[in-house]
Amino acid sequence: MARRRGFFAEISHQAAVAEKNRQRAQAAATKEQARRQREAERLQQQLERARTRQFIMTEKEEKQLHIAAREAEVERLNGELAMQLADIDNVLTATLEVDDYVDLEDLRKKAKHPRFESRHSSPIPAPAPIETPPEPVYVEPDAPRGVGAVFGGKKKHAEAVAAAQAAFAQAHQQWQQAAAAVPMQQLSQLAEHKQAEDARQANLATDRARYDAECAERQREVDESNAELDELIRDLDAGTPEAIEEYLSIVFGNSVYPADWPWPPEYTYDAETKELEIQLHFPAPETLPTIRQYKYVRAKDEITSTEQTQKEQRERYAALVSNMTLRTLHEVWESDRRQKVDSISLIGSVSHVDPATGKDTVTPLVAAAVDRLTFEDIDLSRVAPGETLRHLGAVVSKNAHAITPIKLAPGVRAH
Repeated sequence: MARRRGFFAEISHQAAVAEKNRQRAQAAATKEQARRQREAERLQQQLERARTRQFIMTEKEEKQLHIAAREAEVERLNGELAMQLADIDNVLTATLEVDDYVDLEDLRKKAKHPRFESRHSSPIPAPAPIETPPEPVYVEPDAPRGVGAVFGGKKKHAEAVAAAQAAFAQAHQQWQQAAAAVPMQQLSQLAEHKQAEDARQANLATDRARYDAECAERQREVDESNAELDELIRDLDAGTPEAIEEYLSIVFGNSVYPADWPWPPEYTYDAETKELEIQLHFPAPETLPTIRQYKYVRAKDEITSTEQTQKEQRERYAALVSNMTLRTLHEVWESDRRQKVDSISLIGSVSHVDPATGKDTVTPLVAAAVDRLTFEDIDLSRVAPGETLRHLGAVVSKNAHAITPIKLAPGVRAH
């Protein structure tokens, strides 16, 4: 079973996965593979639309479109296969292109708070003040003139004046009542506005308090994480086994393999001898691709595949065992700038079903006991990995692909 990642290792691993995905997304090979995928899908969809909608197509045109779709699918499959094989074959060279040292300060967190927002932020506009209605003005009716003034005009005018005065008196009385009520109405209006504004400010204070509490919680989590990081750095400088193992979990977390491979490894550190014991696990041989190439056979209208030879499969898996072993050793020592690890005792195994018993079993395929000075004298960019393991005195399976076991030898401390 692969070792469970620690808190900081998981953070770093996720960042490493994201970075590798970003790099691969920028790689020309991946862009080309994406193009193949899109082209295959486009042609297939075009063919399906033509059949579904019963477009008018000649038999020749439909056949050509079908062939183009099948050939695009083969191109996509071969591109995907090439990337899978590249991931296997470049296990060692991939790590030589990066610095495996982890600056723990890069894991220090800083709280990020969103901008405070509340629907109660804006003050409630003051209402337009209630104004006293205009005072009515008495307008006396015009006096009669000419013939009207002689024949009963004065009497009618007097009656009109009396009516106008009565109407004005009534209107004025009503105005006085309305004007007298305005101050209380204004006071009530101000009180209602103040009540609404007080409620708004109370809601705003509640929203602010909730926001401040959330910020405080985020800051608390960040402070706790940074305090743990400070403790890890102190313990790592002091050479405590737990801190060294936690640091290595971060290093191995940064080492990104295919998701279905058994990774990271299991390991323990002995502070007295400064030796690291590693239990490395390889993917089972049958989990690796066995196809060499896909091909479209027009005569049969089918996609066929060519299998890799047994020799190719044996050599690829043997190279993977060697490359994963050397990569693991390299990543430990390149990342260990504090020089806490003097030697590594490594056993690399594969989990599989025993064909004799039908039970799950673990078979060792490689064992190496290496000291730092010997390993650092090797230029991994120019070696043949199998020869390097022999140079290091490692015990390697004679046929890893057939899961031929090795006899385990004592570690560095026994030499």
